[in-house]
Amino acid sequence: MSYLGTNKIGKMYLGSTAIGKAYLGSNLVYQGGVQPVMIPYIRGGADGSYINTGITADSNTRVIVWARNFNPNAGFIFGSRVAFQSKAFAMNANTATQSGRISANYGDVVSNIPTGDHVTLLSDYHKYELNGNELLVDDVTLLSSTGTLSSDNGLNIHLFGLNNNNTHTSTNAPIDICACKIYKNGSLVRDYTVDANSAGFYDAVSETVFTNAGSGSFVKGTFDPDAYTRLEYVECSGQQYFDSGVYGTYSLPIITKLRSTNTTQYWMGYMGVFVSSPASCCAFTFGNQVSRNEQLSFRLGASTSDIRIFIGSSTDNLTDKDIVIVKNNNVGYTYYNNTQIGTGTRTGVATSFSTDLTMYVGATRNGQSSTIDSLFRGRICYVGFGAQRSFVPAKKGLIIGMYDTYNDVFYSSATSTPFIAGPTI
Repeated sequence: MSYLGTNKIGKMYLGSTAIGKAYLGSNLVYQGGVQPVMIPYIRGGADGSYINTGITADSNTRVIVWARNFNPNAGFIFGSRVAFQSKAFAMNANTATQSGRISANYGDVVSNIPTGDHVTLLSDYHKYELNGNELLVDDVTLLSSTGTLSSDNGLNIHLFGLNNNNTHTSTNAPIDICACKIYKNGSLVRDYTVDANSAGFYDAVSETVFTNAGSGSFVKGTFDPDAYTRLEYVECSGQQYFDSGVYGTYSLPIITKLRSTNTTQYWMGYMGVFVSSPASCCAFTFGNQVSRNEQLSFRLGASTSDIRIFIGSSTDNLTDKDIVIVKNNNVGYTYYNNTQIGTGTRTGVATSFSTDLTMYVGATRNGQSSTIDSLFRGRICYVGFGAQRSFVPAKKGLIIGMYDTYNDVFYSSATSTPFIAGPTI
């Protein structure tokens, strides 16, 4: 869902409740029937860029950030701490099997959101809030930590990362932030919006511009809520795919949500690439035979055969189920209904491994003399490739495809057969 806040107003959500309107603070940014204003944002974090808010944390601190998080692995959205699980006040994404989820590092504990399908908090704008030990996303309380932070930790809160005992820890992937509010003891002490004249934030409380306090540089951009319409999924009938433009590598983090509707007794390629010279592959495939029972497999390595590992149990029928897949280095994880149902590890793969062709989505790209996998038949709910690409199912005009929210590029079917549109979100 593409929004900034909580209340449904047609295309955008940006905070306050108003029928047919969206607000960012007190500023009207969208009104039904009126051309929406493009929302300015600052992109930072991956290269060491960050904002030093100058505000320290205690149990009465409240931080609200309107942001898009492109990070399926480790990385903090904001926070400060003396040490891990010590006087901490931070919100972060998690690694490996918890990719795409959010956790609160508060006081002396780390509390993870116990549920979530791993993908709903990636790509789109959300309202992230840490109010004392309570973590909220889009005004919904997701968890309350059992930790304590009874006294001020004396460390300034950083945006686009973490102040780790006066040393900045960057995120692993960029985050777009368009606004932030910080409260202490119920009083507003920072009210950030993107500065009109610089790649930084203007604080309406101190009437000061805050610019990059770290290395690298911010990128200033605008988000156009009218650029595309979000869909629940796009559907492949066997003839559609698109080229992600991303090379399959050992270290490439992938998170994807999909539903297989295949009934043919054969392996069906969902996403990836196979190359014959040099022999290499990085792919996800489904199998629908009696012995395979719609299993999901993960291939990675400098070979194109006999390297299939299963990340779904042979007793699980995955047909017509929304499955979430996470790839972290050489390990694949499968989730259904917020529960892990499988894992698989491809051993013996060089960490420098890379294919020399880009990956297809909706099919597996075969740079070989023969085709191993047929086209995928199913629904693509979401596909993410870390900081390089971040796709959501979308419609642009009358064209159906996937919109890369990181690079603001729309991908339609690479064949003459268009994708089939799912319901509008």
